[in-house]
Amino acid sequence: MRVDRPVRKQKSISLTPLVDVIFLLLLFFMLSSTFTSFGQVEIGAPAGGGGSGAPPKALLVLQDDRLLLNGSEIASDVLEEEARNLVARDIGSLLVLVRGDTTTQQLVSAVSRLRTVPDLDVTVAGNE
Repeated sequence: MRVDRPVRKQKSISLTPLVDVIFLLLLFFMLSSTFTSFGQVEIGAPAGGGGSGAPPKALLVLQDDRLLLNGSEIASDVLEEEARNLVARDIGSLLVLVRGDTTTQQLVSAVSRLRTVPDLDVTVAGNE
């Protein structure tokens, strides 16, 4: 005796969950990109000649969350103003030293803010 099984109808795949997932991914990437700030710091090769350039006349030390300008602690929000004061006193070169647990973002933020001050030459030196 032959028994025929009923033919199973294939259900069509619902795309609603896929659309939801794509929407959530799109939303996630859009929101995460708005909270990320990018800075650009121009990096060049060091000058050759074994110290033939003029030494910097001022020193800014980035140490952890502190800024020390010529040994005196300054607030982060007055960095540009202090840099303009240096230029006004005919100090046109500044060496930025990175010490302690200073993050790359803190360095990029400080250097990009210093680059807005006209006639100020900024040089960066790091840990050994």
